[in-house]
Amino acid sequence: MKSLILGAVAALAMTGSAQAAVLLNLDSVTPVGSNFQYSYSGSVTPELGFASGNQLVIVDFAGYIAGSASAFPDVTTTLSNTLPSGLILGGSLTDNASIPDLVFTYTGPGFQTSGGPFPPGFDFTLTALSSIGTTADGAFATSAVVNNDGNTGAASFSSGRLDVPLASAVPEPATWAMLMTGFLGLGLMLRRRNRIFDVTPSGLRT
Repeated sequence: MKSLILGAVAALAMTGSAQAAVLLNLDSVTPVGSNFQYSYSGSVTPELGFASGNQLVIVDFAGYIAGSASAFPDVTTTLSNTLPSGLILGGSLTDNASIPDLVFTYTGPGFQTSGGPFPPGFDFTLTALSSIGTTADGAFATSAVVNNDGNTGAASFSSGRLDVPLASAVPEPATWAMLMTGFLGLGLMLRRRNRIFDVTPSGLRT
């Protein structure tokens, strides 16, 4: 299953280059026991590098299996119900606060943060397990650092569309209450009807 990014870069800020971005796409969803491994591949344009604290977020990663995420070295993985401070989602991209976001944070030394642009070829992979094997349109967001010209050291933010595990539609508590009340009322009505009308071999009596 190959999912190409639609509208790869939905937002850029403070970059000095309209082409500077981190790109990410879903390569495959593979069954692993009763769960599913999501494998993503990414690339970084030559004008960007990473400083400690830069982040990449897979938004609304439903059904995440704790501790299953894997990334390149010097990266920690956490969950957040809201987009980390400073990151942005452009265009019509949204973040559902009821579904955790998968947050990858770079903690290593500066990587290609100055002296660029560098030759293309900085690619990476991210994997994570989910209990859900079907996908839906989602999003990702990133922060990085510009490494060239007069903008060296400036923060760069980008976002784009990305396939993520499909969250099941779970009714709200109020909806559950209405459903249960409806079923209870229907049960009582049928019970009352059965008590009023009793069909016997000799006919119908009340």
